[in-house]
Amino acid sequence: MSIVKDLRRIPPCMRVFFSSLRMAFRFGVKQTPHIRFVYLLLALTPSPAFAHARLLKSLPASGAHVASISVIELWFSERADARLTTIVLRDRTGATFPVSKPQTAANDPTRIMASVVAALPSGHYTVEWHTVSSDGHPSQGQFSFTVAGESGATASGSSQGTALVAPPASTSPAPAITEQDQAAASPVNSLARAISFGGILLVIGVVVFNLLVLARADRIGSELVWRMEARAATVGLSAAILVIGAAFGRVFLESRMMTSMPGMESMDMSAMLLHTLWGFGMQLQIASGFLAAIAFSIAIPRVRFAWLIASLAATGLAFSPAFAGHAAASARFPGAMIFTDFLHVVGAASWLGNLACVMLIGIPIIVKAASEDRWQRVSILVNTFSPIALGSATVVVLSGLIAAAVHLQSFAALWSTTYGRVLLLKLGIVLITLTIGGYNFRRVQPQLVSEDGTTLLRRSAMLELAAAAVIVVITGFLTGVSP
Repeated sequence: MSIVKDLRRIPPCMRVFFSSLRMAFRFGVKQTPHIRFVYLLLALTPSPAFAHARLLKSLPASGAHVASISVIELWFSERADARLTTIVLRDRTGATFPVSKPQTAANDPTRIMASVVAALPSGHYTVEWHTVSSDGHPSQGQFSFTVAGESGATASGSSQGTALVAPPASTSPAPAITEQDQAAASPVNSLARAISFGGILLVIGVVVFNLLVLARADRIGSELVWRMEARAATVGLSAAILVIGAAFGRVFLESRMMTSMPGMESMDMSAMLLHTLWGFGMQLQIASGFLAAIAFSIAIPRVRFAWLIASLAATGLAFSPAFAGHAAASARFPGAMIFTDFLHVVGAASWLGNLACVMLIGIPIIVKAASEDRWQRVSILVNTFSPIALGSATVVVLSGLIAAAVHLQSFAALWSTTYGRVLLLKLGIVLITLTIGGYNFRRVQPQLVSEDGTTLLRRSAMLELAAAAVIVVITGFLTGVSP
């Protein structure tokens, strides 16, 4: 079958993930949560959130007294883009003083510097800053300091006439939560990200379903497999269109969020798309979405190499959330975090997107065929899917734990920050899903050779897919919250 030939052409990044499944098979379990409990947890999700690039400390420090100042330095919680950063220095009357173009420190991607062009007379000054983090979220803030002159400098001043090193971030006043700060975590933005994630998971799930499940389930019968391929390609085409639409929607919402923030009204959206990793992620998502749509369109009439093209598009889509999210903006190990996020997306798609294909495409086609051995064929399909799902679930959990360990500053952040609490909510749902799924794996799957067993599986699988939808919604909110 051509599908087996296409299987050998899976891109290397996808092969790394698929080969890891064999090591994880015995550790994974299937999932089926109690959906009412999920809704209860979702209702308890906290809503306030800071924008992504939070100011941790500054030089001069907020409230500091200095003899003079020659450079302004800002340390952010995530990588901030210097090209999209503005720093305005004002005195008490509102008059502005020139500063140089902001630049990123060579040894610290979270540190932005701007030189003060002329010497400042004694007085009270305010620094207003606006920036965009690598994940595309704008933020703003301000702080004040006093220039007292050489004779009037306090113990906080520097003997060389420059601002002192800022006090630890914990001693600095926390930034106020503004309407613009919460825009990234607003329901509309969170829903747009959730739709985008859902479409990506389904596109990748369709590819995995065809290349790993159907290619290994030839005992089902070639005619039924061909029907499943065509139906999967149709579903994949719809998902690709959803991904493209969601991407353009996110670009529109990002533009609206940028122009509504004071000081950034003139920001050109093309600058966001061309000069940030978020923009690269959106471009990658749109391009990969169009490529997937083309691939699925020609896969329906069974054009050669269609599934190879689809696997390339799926690889691009699997990487796109990393560039448009926390992974790319991480101050620590950004390259490793991007690849970890890639594994997380492919794992979730191979588990949940693949499950959707099995339950909504594979089993209905087999049952509709009404052959005498249809229940045995259902069992073959599910038994082929199960080890992929088990290993994928394990990869999802492990990659998620790695990402959490890097993003969170401390263990206490799990319950003391909004990001940590939402992450705990997501992990709790996944763990409950895995625990209950263990029962289904041992009790339901052996009964698939009968109609009653298939009916029971369908019911439990619908709960799994409903829970998956809730997890995707939570993920959409989580990516709008600062770690």
